[in-house]
Order: sequence, then structure tokens, then C-alpha cells
Amino acid sequence: MNNKTVLSIAVLLAFATGFVSSQMLIWIEGSHNIICGNNTEIMVINDEDYYPVVIEKIEGAHSSIDIVMYEMKWYGEPEKETHEVSKLALSLVKAHKRGVRVRIILEDGKTYGYVSRSIENYTKNWSMYFRSKGIEVRLDGGEQSTHDKLLIIDGKIVILGSTNWSMSALKYNHEANVMIESKEVAEEYEEYFEELWSQSS
Repeated sequence: MNNKTVLSIAVLLAFATGFVSSQMLIWIEGSHNIICGNNTEIMVINDEDYYPVVIEKIEGAHSSIDIVMYEMKWYGEPEKETHEVSKLALSLVKAHKRGVRVRIILEDGKTYGYVSRSIENYTKNWSMYFRSKGIEVRLDGGEQSTHDKLLIIDGKIVILGSTNWSMSALKYNHEANVMIESKEVAEEYEEYFEELWSQSS
């Protein structure tokens, strides 16, 4: 049984225990359900609610932002565009300028002999752009596709789910995500990130 499976079971058991002992609270904040128990908060983020939540957390970051993103679609120079993908990118640049450590792992588009030219081109453009701003970017290594859509912020916030950074995902698709506020969960995903980071270049 791997660490992710153990963590998933532990989280489910913790919440089940909290529910049974009436130590779990569920309430509504805006359009989001907040589940709180055992020092963990989970926010369900669906569809186009993803963008405002993520940009708020990036803009509020104090120490670190680690991102693993399968597809970050390139629409042109971010400074010249006003759509959500460019705004997310610019928020990362601003975070870096105020002293937040920003690291990004992107899918290189190469999987078991197949090459996705579109993802390869998006990744090339974004890696050049972010590196020109002083942000560390690595491309996933090996044959295995890195299909994650993961953010870890300040060692305590984890946002993960189905949303790529593309206009279709941010504005039009049905997408399902969660934001987990928990140092323990963030530590597990930081270990995962470091493993991917060490395998990337």
C-alpha cells in the first residue's frame, strides 16, 4: 500500500470518526461547502469557481507556491492578454517578485513514444516566459505522463482536481476540485512534489 493510499484512508477515517463523534462541522460560505474537522478544512470547488479561489490564494501566498500542471495553454504574451490564464501567470510573477519561492513542473508532451505537439509548444513557451522572470520551471522526465493539476501554497494549502490552466477548463468545462487546508496533507504532497522535482529537468 503506497503513501497516497494510506493518506487517503487516514483522511476518510479521520472524517468518519469526526462525524460519528459530532466533532465535524459543515457550513456554507458563499457558494462553497466548507467541511471542518481534525484541523483540516476542505472546500469543494466546481467549474468556474476554481479561478477566483486559486488567484486569491496565490495573491495571498507568503513563502512558497509549488505547482504541477499537465496543460497550461499558451495564448500569447501574458502582459498583452487579459484572460484568466494570463492573470494566473502574472500573479505567480508578482508572488515571485515579493519574495515567494515559486516552482513549476510542466508536462513535456512526450509519453511512451507519443508526442503532443500542442502541449510541447505550450510548455516551451511558458517555461521560457517564467524563466525569463526568474521563476524555476522543470519539465517532467521519463516516459510517464504527468497528468497532475496540483498547487501547494505556504506548506498548508493544497488545491487539486481536474482543472488545467486553459480557458476551456477555467470558463466552460465541468471541472471538479478541492482545496484542502492542512499542514499534514500539504506535507504529504510536498514530498510528492519533491519526488517529481528531482526527476524533472
